[in-house]
Amino acid sequence: MSAFRITLLFFLVLAIPFCSWGMQADRLDSLEKVYLDRKNPDSIRYKAVQELSFSLIFSDGPKAKKLIQETLKTIQKEVPNSRFYYEIYQNLGIYYDVNQETDSSRQIFSEILQKSKAQGWSAMEQRSYNNLGMNSLNSSDYRSAIEYFSEALELSRAKPGAKEGDWVNYLSNLGLANQELELYDQAIKYHLEALTIREKLEDSNGMAISCANLGICYKLMGELDQAIGYFQKAIDNAREAGNKVLYHRVHDNLGSLYIGQKDYKKGLEMLQIALDTSDGFTLDPKMKLSILSNSAAAYVDLGQIEKALEFAQKGNEVLDEHPDLINYSMTLKNALAKIYFRKGDFEKGNAFLEEYQEISRKVFNEENAQLLTDLQVQYDLEKKESQIALQRAELLEKSATLQRNYFAFAALGLLLLFLGATFIYYQNRNKRKQELLVKDRELKVKEAYIQASLESQEQERRRMAQDLHDGFGQYISALRMYVSQLKNAQAKEELKAELVGRTDSVLDEMSKEISNVVYDLMPATLIRFGLKSALEDLAHRINAGQKVAVELQFEGISERLDELVEINLFRICQEWINNILKYAGAKNILVSLRQQAGWMTLSIMDDGMGFDSAVFVHSKRNGWKNINTRAGLLNGELQLNTQQGIQGTELHVKFSQILRTN
Repeated sequence: MSAFRITLLFFLVLAIPFCSWGMQADRLDSLEKVYLDRKNPDSIRYKAVQELSFSLIFSDGPKAKKLIQETLKTIQKEVPNSRFYYEIYQNLGIYYDVNQETDSSRQIFSEILQKSKAQGWSAMEQRSYNNLGMNSLNSSDYRSAIEYFSEALELSRAKPGAKEGDWVNYLSNLGLANQELELYDQAIKYHLEALTIREKLEDSNGMAISCANLGICYKLMGELDQAIGYFQKAIDNAREAGNKVLYHRVHDNLGSLYIGQKDYKKGLEMLQIALDTSDGFTLDPKMKLSILSNSAAAYVDLGQIEKALEFAQKGNEVLDEHPDLINYSMTLKNALAKIYFRKGDFEKGNAFLEEYQEISRKVFNEENAQLLTDLQVQYDLEKKESQIALQRAELLEKSATLQRNYFAFAALGLLLLFLGATFIYYQNRNKRKQELLVKDRELKVKEAYIQASLESQEQERRRMAQDLHDGFGQYISALRMYVSQLKNAQAKEELKAELVGRTDSVLDEMSKEISNVVYDLMPATLIRFGLKSALEDLAHRINAGQKVAVELQFEGISERLDELVEINLFRICQEWINNILKYAGAKNILVSLRQQAGWMTLSIMDDGMGFDSAVFVHSKRNGWKNINTRAGLLNGELQLNTQQGIQGTELHVKFSQILRTN
């Protein structure tokens, strides 16, 4: 692979938009603030740091790496093994791949691929295939790259509702793989298809990448005017997108092209822009070496030896710091040899010339080996296409054979279909039977609730009739006696006055009795003001007797409940408190009503003597039936905690909150 061809390999994983450089700085600041504000939900914070770190990879690599590693530690503590973790972990792999640490990046991408498959994260699975493809491409393993990119493309297109923008990056990367195999016609086809989609999407960053790749293809094909046009479009789009990596690289490539045409003015202008880091961009060592080497070679051709030496020495400094870049230093060594020959220092000139020749032989051998590999891959691809054609022919032949056996298989298929239909019929029949049994049980339960409700109402009627008969009967008899005596003309005035007083007293008692009966029937406070007020009224009535103290607690009750819910809860309280007053001998009663997380709980606790709950629950007393029925109407859970011989009893009713409907 030539030095020029490796200077422009692009990593495409996320469709995160770039903006102009000034706007990009503001956006990065905004993303950082979103991430640092812990009031924001985790999903928003981690999405912000994912986009922030991805952008920084191409503008400030060291800062990106530090941010990614710190965030991964935080997520591992807060939400370990979550999708957030692997989304940001993916950016670490991208950082390593961009910085040529291919082994580390491959390990990360492989790990994420396995995790996404296991978790069913289809979008991340596609990106993992794409990332592994880029990793293989950067490692010159073009066969694997094409397989990974094709897998990502196939998965993306097969996804329901998929759009062109979902797979455009995979088309672009397939173009890169074909480009490296020197299949330029096929590469241009992929790049043009990707460019058309990106133009529709108005994706300036994607357009910059496609144009840069097309520029490389046309340059390597010798169509330099086409190459210059696409390189210039790439620069314009990279500037608009804020992609500094691409902006500087394309200037380097365009400068090299102009110098090759002997247009040194334009060439050096492009290289000067590529080398200028006043925009805050940090050049990676390989790019810096390429720019310095091309600049030195241009000044040598122009005869400006001191200027050439200045750039060449800076290039040598980069090479001293990064000796692994030795294969990319041929232009630099050749320029140094020419510089010292022209300065008359033949010893140094010969030394650099020998280094240049040695590196040339090494690169030539490596390129020959790579060429053989590339040819093998091309052969394998063509062989694969031939195998596909052969397989199609074999399939046609097999199809003819299959037609002859069709009727035999059809008969067997019909038999299996009949057996399957019979099995499904009986299975569905049994299923319907089970469903009917379930519905029958539900109906019986509902009937039981209805019957219990009717019995409760009948009991209420009987009790009210008994109260009216027992309470008002004696009062009416007394009134009749007093009225008959008042009608007696012979009665003395003093007696009549006394009888009138007695009549007033009886009427007062009747009024109180009527009030009590009406209260038992339906408290007006409950209807007008709600459950809280009704329970406060009930507690006031009981506390007025000074024998039992009733305390009320309300928590989270800010609105009226549904009217039927309030009535049922009040009746449960009334029934159970009456039971406590009659049998428990309690001194204190606590009634608690609280609402929490969409659930309401009514609790009634007393300090009276406990009893055998099993006997009570299975008894036929109407009081417990009424309570059980009303709890069932609320779809509530009824819990009774008591024990014979131990002081204290608790009754709890828990049900889903139902607010008042207007």
